[in-house]
Amino acid sequence: MRSKAELRAQYLERRRLLTESEVTLKSAAISDLVRGLGEFARPAACLSYVASKDNEVDTKPLIQYLLDEGKNVLVPRVAPGGLLTWSRLQSLDDLEASPYGILAPRAPRLDTLPQSTAPVLVPGIAFSSSGHRIGYGKGYFDRFLAGHGGLKIGLAFDIQITDLIQPDEHDVALDLIVTESRIYDCRR
Repeated sequence: MRSKAELRAQYLERRRLLTESEVTLKSAAISDLVRGLGEFARPAACLSYVASKDNEVDTKPLIQYLLDEGKNVLVPRVAPGGLLTWSRLQSLDDLEASPYGILAPRAPRLDTLPQSTAPVLVPGIAFSSSGHRIGYGKGYFDRFLAGHGGLKIGLAFDIQITDLIQPDEHDVALDLIVTESRIYDCRR
């Protein structure tokens, strides 16, 4: 059995080996599948990470689509104490790199309490078909997801799917995982 740290290193390296064009094409396919989800299209707001490093699934085109549709898009910022706060994004031009290298709205911004039913797009390094994930290891998203009642959607490339993940007690399972080739419904 491999540790989370070993899996994190292995799957992060897999993702980093993707070319820019592969990331762009695969991210577009993922975006199309997400936009087709009925549960995703109905709410007036969506929570989304902003892809910013290590060949993450690019969420910027999906965020722009949501903004063009008049939806409220909230993106995370890491607050003191390791908690995620959410800020409403007006435009992709409002983003800047935070100290963690993550794109977030420029300060000062008023943080917004997200609707408890808003769907949330969740990043990760490795995902299991049962809805578990390995992130960067700081637990920011797990702490947030533990109290969030909205649809939890992981975005991943096919190469990030593995059933070797052994969840810890504090890990929060996702409802769906969307890759470029399929949607895993983990609620079953």
